[in-house]
Amino acid sequence: MGDDSKPLPVLERIMLHLGHVDPRGRGLKPVQQTQSGMAEGIGIQRKHVPRAVRKLVERGFIKLVLQRVDGHRQRLRVHVLTPSGVEEVNRLRTKHARNLIDTSTGRELALDVIDGGRLHLVQSGMPQSTKPDPTPDLDVNTIERAARLLGCSEDELSILLDEAHHVRMDESATLEGAEAVFLACLHTALNDAIITEDEEAILTRLKSELGPLEEALMSHVVTLLHDMMK
Repeated sequence: MGDDSKPLPVLERIMLHLGHVDPRGRGLKPVQQTQSGMAEGIGIQRKHVPRAVRKLVERGFIKLVLQRVDGHRQRLRVHVLTPSGVEEVNRLRTKHARNLIDTSTGRELALDVIDGGRLHLVQSGMPQSTKPDPTPDLDVNTIERAARLLGCSEDELSILLDEAHHVRMDESATLEGAEAVFLACLHTALNDAIITEDEEAILTRLKSELGPLEEALMSHVVTLLHDMMK
């Protein structure tokens, strides 16, 4: 083991965080597996999480699950490792087994930091946060963008948000594959209010492939938009 520290990129930190709090991918600690929980767990601002999540979803490492959690009126959108994600976490742990990383308290063994739940202390170029960032209000422009990306009218989307009981809320709704990628791309586009040509192309193609949104995906969409209104 040398004296030089090794970098621990944000994508790897998210994976290692999820592997620490929920090593078997069962959603056992849902609050720590939300975007706010992951941001706090690895010490970055919440606004930086959606794009990272999108990449991990596209790679098939993460699936999205809605779960009821004590103390929360609405279900939480929880990020859970897939079997491939669990394998990736194991690979990352092997990769960093003997590595040193720089933290705010000094240079330490990576696995000591990971297993101690102290990834929020890792030094990085990204702004750190000790608490989740507030999410921007859902304004008219966001409703307009969301409606366009979902292929419905603003009135239809507003009705759906006002009458969320039309979406079944008594069962977990799990997304993987194309549906999970669609939701991750939608979240990224709405979160930063910028829809890149790449995001527009992905969303348009996936929407065409998916056709009418299934109940599970629509449930996630409603939860996402309500979350952005908090």
